[in-house]
Amino acid sequence: MNSRAFEDGLTGGKGNSGSAENSHPLGVNDTMVPPMQGAPILARINAIWRVPLILGMTGFLSALSVFFSLLDQTGRMQHWCARVWSRFILLVSRVKVEVQGLDNLQTDRGYVFAANHLSMFDHWAFLACLPFQFRFVAKSSLFRIPFLGWHLIRSGNIPVARENHRQTIRSYQKVSEKIREGISFVIYPEGMRSWKGEMYPFKRGAFLLARYAEAPIVPVTIIAAHKRLPRGSMVIRPGKMRLIIHPPLEFEDYRNLSLDRLAQKVHEIVRSRYELE
Repeated sequence: MNSRAFEDGLTGGKGNSGSAENSHPLGVNDTMVPPMQGAPILARINAIWRVPLILGMTGFLSALSVFFSLLDQTGRMQHWCARVWSRFILLVSRVKVEVQGLDNLQTDRGYVFAANHLSMFDHWAFLACLPFQFRFVAKSSLFRIPFLGWHLIRSGNIPVARENHRQTIRSYQKVSEKIREGISFVIYPEGMRSWKGEMYPFKRGAFLLARYAEAPIVPVTIIAAHKRLPRGSMVIRPGKMRLIIHPPLEFEDYRNLSLDRLAQKVHEIVRSRYELE
């Protein structure tokens, strides 16, 4: 796919701009609600010790990741830090992730995972449960956050600047190279986290990325993550969430589809197993 066609795809389609224009691990530009609003008393008390513990571990492992990056340019050691971080958060939060469909994947291939986006627990579930190397495609502003941004930069995650289409093209070129090396990427085509667990339409830019890389797309259905940590809240609620990994859509299966039809098709697959618990 040539760069001109790619740039046209980025700018085309009202309401369907780039893949990660609001999609990033912390949703830093989301409008936030009061963090304790509506939370049970016990949950608020638990937040008093859980949140500082998680923030402390985040700072420590981010710094460790930056140190490891001086020794390892592949990002593998930094990915290990992210996995330890995520498993620690799941353990402290008493959140159990049930995973289905791992047998649909080959560990030596690079994929583009396209998932619905409910909560920050989405990222931690991916990091804790996928048994191979992958990275995130994230909004560029996230990379300017102390500690977290340093980790993201040094571990090979890819920033996307929605206001700079040519920089986005260069970012997607890097993604394509890494996918050919067997590194997968996670994207959230909705572009934002859900407020109450509802699914939003998928944006076309996410699938422009996959098409540019000629990569297999893996639809992923995430269930109940918003019950564990709602958008805008700091109160974690222990319990279960699910990660359903669907069979990959190979490039040959979607190469002749328009971006809008491809986004709709993947949305239908994800929604087919979605349960609003």
